[in-house]
Amino acid sequence: MFVSPETAGAFLTIDLKAIAENRRSLQARLRNTICGAVLKANAYGLGADEIGAALYESGCSVFFTAYAFEGAALRPFVGDSDIYLLHGAWRGTEELCLQNRLTPVLGTPEQIADWDAFAAKKGEVLTVGIHVDTGMTRFGLTARNVDDFCKNPPKHLRFKLIVSHLACADDPENAKNEQQLAAFDAAAAKIEQALGYTVLKSLSATDGSRLTDTRYHKDIVRPGIALYDNAVRLDARILQVAQAQAGQTVGYGAAYVVDKPRRFITLGVGYADGFSRALFQKASVAVGGFKCPVVGKVSMDLIVADATAVPESVLAKAETAEIFGDTISLKEFAANAGTIDYEMLTNLGNRFCRFYKKG
Repeated sequence: MFVSPETAGAFLTIDLKAIAENRRSLQARLRNTICGAVLKANAYGLGADEIGAALYESGCSVFFTAYAFEGAALRPFVGDSDIYLLHGAWRGTEELCLQNRLTPVLGTPEQIADWDAFAAKKGEVLTVGIHVDTGMTRFGLTARNVDDFCKNPPKHLRFKLIVSHLACADDPENAKNEQQLAAFDAAAAKIEQALGYTVLKSLSATDGSRLTDTRYHKDIVRPGIALYDNAVRLDARILQVAQAQAGQTVGYGAAYVVDKPRRFITLGVGYADGFSRALFQKASVAVGGFKCPVVGKVSMDLIVADATAVPESVLAKAETAEIFGDTISLKEFAANAGTIDYEMLTNLGNRFCRFYKKG
């Protein structure tokens, strides 16, 4: 849905140059490890087509999505890059994968058997990846599955990548990291021995790519949220500035009672746009660098903030208030809602006017 600047209640700015530079900085630090890009969930809600094209043009050649339909939508924007499907693929998606040159990372014995049978029927050897579970207990071949795989490797599949995922990479001292690394190395060694050739390996996503221990980096890292550091901001239109007196109430349930004369601003954003109701009495917005606490319960389309501390000269010139950006970081915005920046980005609605900065 296209929303014009004239009609929008809020404005989402995505800095494509900053996103590309974030990946380049990671790549420079990783040296011989390939720095790919995870663009699942429409690039965390920010637009996989625009972001994919910008990353491809800046040198990124490896991309990851969750589903085949996401990979197919991304393909026109990333040239001949590798696109891996982290959830693998299942019956009914085979032709879509082949038509769009997608590489499913197969994560169950059933997926492997189905793709091997499909390849045999086609009379071809098809390229795939393999996902091993090293401790997340979420998706991937178990240690027993790996042993069974190695006893009788598929005859019609060529494995290009072995993938797993760290559960506690955000805590470098957590013993789980070392346990998963050992499990991954053991599984990969068994798989390569059974196949008779070397396979690329990818263990780390955003947090793993930041670990100083290079053993975790392997051949490819898969940054997601790290791509968007200081590259996204959200501003909402100021719809009203109003004075309120002691005793007045704000919002549904009269949950906020005004204690003394205050100046409120009403903004064109609400829970339909990803401004969670959990932010009631916990969040602030910013006008001209001045923080304004959100008061009253969050409505579907509106929030109210206390702008009493904002100088009149500043407020008089302001047309929007910052939801997150320069003054309020995305991490702070998410923490105030009791969640993480990943969730806040993917929950952003489609009613914003989106600006993609390219320079």
